[in-house]
Amino acid sequence: MASDSHDDLDELDEEPSFEIVVDDPVPKKGFNLNLRPILIGLLVLVLGGGLGSAIYLAMNYEARDLIGLLDIGESPPRLSLALPGLGDVGKLADMAKPTDTGRGGGLLTPPGGAGGASPEMLKAIPDDTPPPDAPPMASPTAAPAAAPAAAPAAAPPPSGDAAADELARLEAGSAPAPKAAKVAAVDATGMPTQPSPRSADKQPPSFESMAAPKGEMKPLLAAPVRELQRKTQAGDLPYPGPDGRQPWQVYSRPWSGPADKGKVAVVVVDLGLDKTATEAAIAKLPPEVTLAFSPYAPSLDKWIKKARDFGHEVLMILPAEGPGYPSRDPGPYGLLSSLSPEANLNRLETVMAKGAGYAGLVSLGSTYGASPLMAATLAAVKEHGIYFLGDGAAGAGKGPPLAPVTAIVDSDPFKEAIDMRLNQVSIQARTKGQAVAVINARPLSFIRLMAWLTDLDGQNLVLTPASTVVQQSSGPGKS
Repeated sequence: MASDSHDDLDELDEEPSFEIVVDDPVPKKGFNLNLRPILIGLLVLVLGGGLGSAIYLAMNYEARDLIGLLDIGESPPRLSLALPGLGDVGKLADMAKPTDTGRGGGLLTPPGGAGGASPEMLKAIPDDTPPPDAPPMASPTAAPAAAPAAAPAAAPPPSGDAAADELARLEAGSAPAPKAAKVAAVDATGMPTQPSPRSADKQPPSFESMAAPKGEMKPLLAAPVRELQRKTQAGDLPYPGPDGRQPWQVYSRPWSGPADKGKVAVVVVDLGLDKTATEAAIAKLPPEVTLAFSPYAPSLDKWIKKARDFGHEVLMILPAEGPGYPSRDPGPYGLLSSLSPEANLNRLETVMAKGAGYAGLVSLGSTYGASPLMAATLAAVKEHGIYFLGDGAAGAGKGPPLAPVTAIVDSDPFKEAIDMRLNQVSIQARTKGQAVAVINARPLSFIRLMAWLTDLDGQNLVLTPASTVVQQSSGPGKS
């Protein structure tokens, strides 16, 4: 009975199953276009091109170019400041408020046209140019054609406010206040502290514009003299000869001039470092001018020989500690008050061994010159038979022939200060009989010097080599 109960299931198993069949689509005949990739590509090109253009503009255009692209120039500029005298004169007192009247008043508003100045503003601006149709000016002797105009109203008393006073003068019709004359800035001694304005079309001075001195420049005797030199650990140094001759007397420029005139010695310093300046000093300055060479310059023997061939007496620069040390370092050969006497003596001999044929030393290191070490330095200079220019003193008979420096005439390198210091040199030469002027190798300094030298005879002065103004030290103090 159980088997009968499952006959119907067996019959169900034997019945065929149904299958679902999907037919393949039949391709359509003709052109099949897919627009989606094309649209995506166009979108990428448009977005990419716009982004690239923006980057290009940001990198290559300036701010004013972008403003021009935005086309905001047709409207009056907003980013401007009100200036006194521009726009409406009635608003002069209210200078703190920006004007937006369309008649000017801003830094970006061009003059004239719709944005030009008002008639009141033009009245406040003085103009000496006559109009094109103005009648010719009458001669002083001609009779007046009409009665003279009424005198302008008197200006109101000043109130202390410059802007308010100017506005009151304009409303009263009076003339503008006169400008105060410019006074040259001077220090307590009357020395100019800044140059006066120069015209823009004036050419700056140059060495090429200088003319060679008149007269024949005879060479000095050949130097160095073998009998006046000794070999040392530092090198060949000058020493008095066996016959008693002093190197400074042998190497100096001979001079014989009037004894009733004040002597002026001019020393050009720091030569040999600049080729153009050194050649100008040698070839374009009078042979009576003394030339001082830096121990740091190369080829010193050649420069000294050339200077002597043009008739110049030659010195060596002795670097030393001065005002402003250590920011103003005199270099590895400089004499310092902090060094021992032996170290300074070694530096002195190193400097003297750098050249040959010079008559003396010049030092502008006033700080070291005032130190107690200076006496020993001057005693060493005396042993070598040369003279010294600068600050310092030695005991009676213990120092070399020396002379102080009167002025560094171009310490302020502009015309007014140079002329003033040259005048001070002239005064000292007339009152004390002699003076020493130190000058740097600069075009302006040379030009002002040459102009001053042409007037020496009229001041009862004469230009001499430096060896003619030195004197033997007679005791403490400056010589």
